[in-house]
Amino acid sequence: MDISHDSKLIVTCSSDKNVKIWGLDFGDCHKSIFAHDESVMQVAFERNDTREGEGKPTHYFWTVGKDKMIKYWDGDKFELIQKFEGHHGEIWALAVSNHGKFVATGSQDKSIRIWEKLDEPVSLNDRWISVCY
Repeated sequence: MDISHDSKLIVTCSSDKNVKIWGLDFGDCHKSIFAHDESVMQVAFERNDTREGEGKPTHYFWTVGKDKMIKYWDGDKFELIQKFEGHHGEIWALAVSNHGKFVATGSQDKSIRIWEKLDEPVSLNDRWISVCY
């Protein structure tokens, strides 16, 4: 689980393939999302301050799962923004850099991938690159 940078939301993940977004003010479940085809192993909020051009805090978060997928979500709209493939085994670990420019994932395939947000996106699918270690 993780708590948003503004302490308004908590996001949890589970082996039942769901991600739940909770309000910290009343403890209510805002949304339950069928997020992955297999167990969701870890979830983490992006620690950015504001949405570009809007000056408003975001609640973007990341999930990884046993289905070998990395997914990027909008916790306010409850929508999938983007998904990534690259690992050849279950993904067990996730870490997001302070400003959301890098995401690190660790997998059963014995690799660590660093995903870097590019400054000049060509298209939605080309916004990120992955380096395998």
